[in-house]
Amino acid sequence: MSHVAAYFKSYQRAVNDVIALIESSGEEPIIHDDITRHICSALCSVVSGCIVVLFGMHLTTHRNTTTSSKNAAGNAPLDDLSLLEILLFAYILCYTLLFSALEPLRAAIKAVYACFAEHPLSLSQAFPLIYQRLSRILDASGSV
Repeated sequence: MSHVAAYFKSYQRAVNDVIALIESSGEEPIIHDDITRHICSALCSVVSGCIVVLFGMHLTTHRNTTTSSKNAAGNAPLDDLSLLEILLFAYILCYTLLFSALEPLRAAIKAVYACFAEHPLSLSQAFPLIYQRLSRILDASGSV
């Protein structure tokens, strides 16, 4: 997206330029070995699972608030299928929201990779630790 904004390129042309830049710099193994997506997915699964378990415990505890077949509001208590549907929807909603919230982090990491491919000297001056680690990974993947 920085190529679209900074160089006033169309999205398709900017994507093609970035792909060509990454291939010419030899940085492709770093991007393919990036585990950011898997870490975000695992984190979202764990947090969503914990939220659903707590929500499910709360629902199962309070679904039968009275001893009659209808509760105080006149509604029948939740059956198991309805409870399962609610918890499944809650998990999907939590996972989607958390994964969307972590998307700027993933985009920032991809932007660092593009910066490393395009202007490695400026990255070495601004963030020397990141530059050293990416250079070391690139050298290690190039020698294999």
